[in-house]
Amino acid sequence: MIIAVPTGIKIFSWLATFYGRPLSQDSDNVGPLWATGFIFLFTLGGLTGVVLASASLDISLHDTYYVVAHFHYVLSMGAVFSIFAGLVHWWSLFTGTALNSKMAVAQFWVMFTGVNLTFFPQHFLGLAGMPRRYTDYPDGFAYWNSISSFGSLVSVVGVVFFVIIVWEAILSERVVLYIVSPTSQVEWIGSDNYPFGFHTNESVSKIFI
Repeated sequence: MIIAVPTGIKIFSWLATFYGRPLSQDSDNVGPLWATGFIFLFTLGGLTGVVLASASLDISLHDTYYVVAHFHYVLSMGAVFSIFAGLVHWWSLFTGTALNSKMAVAQFWVMFTGVNLTFFPQHFLGLAGMPRRYTDYPDGFAYWNSISSFGSLVSVVGVVFFVIIVWEAILSERVVLYIVSPTSQVEWIGSDNYPFGFHTNESVSKIFI
C-alpha cells in the first residue's frame, strides 16, 4: 500500500494531463493511444497489487500465477506501452519520416489485445492455485494456459507488425507535413526539416507565446 497510494495519485495526475485532448484514432493520436493503454494496464496491475497487499490473501496467492499477472501488467506491459508511446511520438523528430497512421493504430490494437489475452487469464490460474516456475501443469489448468499461449502469439504478431511499420516508413521516406505538438515545445521549433542537423544550440531558444 506504500506504493499503491502515491501511484494512484500519479494516475489521477496523468488523467488530468489528458483532460481535453481528443482521442480519435488518427495519425495525430497514435502516441496518446499508447499512453491511454499504458494507464489502463498500469491501473489494472495496481489494483491487483492492492489485492496482494492484503496479508491473508497474499499467503494464498504468493508464488502463484496471480503474482505473475500482477507484475506483468505493471512492469512489462506498462513499460513496453510507454516505450511504444515514445517511439511513435518522437519518430518524426528523430528520422524525418512519418509512420503509416492506419497501420500504427491497427498495430496498437493487435498489441493491446495480445497482451491482455496473454496475462489476464493468469489471474484465474493464480486464483485456481497454479504455482509459478513450473514446466508442467495438471490438465485442469490447460484451458486458461491455452488462451494465454494464444495471446502471446498475438503479441508476437504485434511486434513483427511494428517492425514492418518502421521498415515501411524508412523505405517510403514519407516526409513530415505538419507537427501537432504545441509551438511552446522547444524541440520542435526552428526547422521545417526533420531530423535536425544538430543536437544542441549555442544559446537557449526564445519562445514567444
